[in-house]
Amino acid sequence: MKRPIQTTPELSRPSLVTLATDQVPGLHPKEAEALRFLLPLSADYPGIESWYLKKVVPGLRTGERFLQLVERDGHLVGLGIAKNDGTEKKICTVRVAPEHFGRGTGVRIFDHLLRWLDDDRPHLTVSEGKLPAFERIFDYYGFSETSQRNGLYLPGRFEIGFNERDRIAHKRKLLDLAQ
Repeated sequence: MKRPIQTTPELSRPSLVTLATDQVPGLHPKEAEALRFLLPLSADYPGIESWYLKKVVPGLRTGERFLQLVERDGHLVGLGIAKNDGTEKKICTVRVAPEHFGRGTGVRIFDHLLRWLDDDRPHLTVSEGKLPAFERIFDYYGFSETSQRNGLYLPGRFEIGFNERDRIAHKRKLLDLAQ
């Protein structure tokens, strides 16, 4: 069985996480660390803390979600969250600390998420403002833009969807098989 939380050190030596969890009751230390890392990088996704606590954490514990952490010199520099609930395979979020942009951290996260999902074209969305930071990686993996939705997370902001046709066809196939 695949582990729901995986830490990948950026350097060859392993790093230890030594953060207290008293600020976020009920979370495992790495879950709390991930939330603290995620919040300041997520201004364009209102309600991300609630989503993380109500959807991600329970999903990690049931095996429907996967959290990939990337550390460098003992500090979290990137994370990714994926979902595979049996009907949808999705990359939910990828965050890299700004000082680590362009150093391969994002590719490392995507590689781990795609392997865990066992899918090279999962569904994902990205805000229009963050799209330039992801275009190279999306081209590298051959992701296809499939939709634009205005106001999904913020009024007046577009969220760009990728690989949705593949997901819709897969869902239809699953429904046909169930009947």
